[in-house]
Amino acid sequence: MWPFLIAIAIALSACASNISGYARTDGVPVDPLHQQATLAQCKGEGATASAQVNPPGPIGVVEGARKETTLIDACMARNGYIHAQQ
Repeated sequence: MWPFLIAIAIALSACASNISGYARTDGVPVDPLHQQATLAQCKGEGATASAQVNPPGPIGVVEGARKETTLIDACMARNGYIHAQQ
């Protein structure tokens, strides 16, 4: 019984991991591996750009996070991904 439950848990977790917050702008189905690679690249670009000088304190942290999110979204759009409609 345990192997069956473990197999079901793995199968369900695999389905849940394919749910993405992004959709393709050209209507092509999202390839999860390509989307994850693109997102990783965009997160790297966002982190690099947001590491520039921000005001000190909590305001700087919020502004840095906002800037990083904006840059990630712009990078994903440049690569053909937009936020999926829920």
